[in-house]
Amino acid sequence: MLEYLKTGFVLMLITLIAGLGLSLVYNIVKEPIANAELRAKLQAIRKVLTDPESGELLVDKNTIPETSDELKNFEWKVKTFEVEDGIIYASEDSKGKVQDPVYKFSTTDGREIYVLTGQAVGYGGDVITVAGFISSNGGFSLNSIKVIEYSQETPGLGAKISQENIQKRFYPVSNQGLSENLKVNQDANVVVSENEIKEYRNERGIIQVSDVMTGATITPRAVATSLNAMYEFLKKAGAE
Repeated sequence: MLEYLKTGFVLMLITLIAGLGLSLVYNIVKEPIANAELRAKLQAIRKVLTDPESGELLVDKNTIPETSDELKNFEWKVKTFEVEDGIIYASEDSKGKVQDPVYKFSTTDGREIYVLTGQAVGYGGDVITVAGFISSNGGFSLNSIKVIEYSQETPGLGAKISQENIQKRFYPVSNQGLSENLKVNQDANVVVSENEIKEYRNERGIIQVSDVMTGATITPRAVATSLNAMYEFLKKAGAE
């Protein structure tokens, strides 16, 4: 009996020390991790506020947020949606989700540009994408995207979504293309030639990726799914 008590006490002591150690490590790395995530988010926001063709900012450069407090000034509050576990909207098929908060900026030519963060399940976990949608003429166009989380995707396959030349396949997209629901070309059962990539994207919502992500369909599909969820949210939220 005494041996059992001794063993139990030793195990309890080891568990207590391990717990205290983990707590200490967490407190040490918590702030650096939060700062790194904020920097990545701010960089992504700047990217989606930039015209992909000219490389020029669509908003006054002095309005680009550089801190979390400055970013809060651009939060777009939509009272008709309830936030649960950091999610403000789940798509109609529940596959794509939009994270809270959503941001709204004004372009230098008087339009509104909404910046959203969406997520959908990839091969190994959530693939998270930041996107900028421009409101004009009663519709939306997708200006640009930045995939900011793909760490659980397969190296050499799904993880290639980090490459800029691949992400460029997803944008820009006209309102017509968005209304068709974005889909990767594998799901549309087509292979788009190089000179038709823009046409298929804008008119049919088809994103050609099979030539640059051979053997990887789930990850780019997750990006398309999250973009569709963001577009659904904007329409239902009454964005103008």
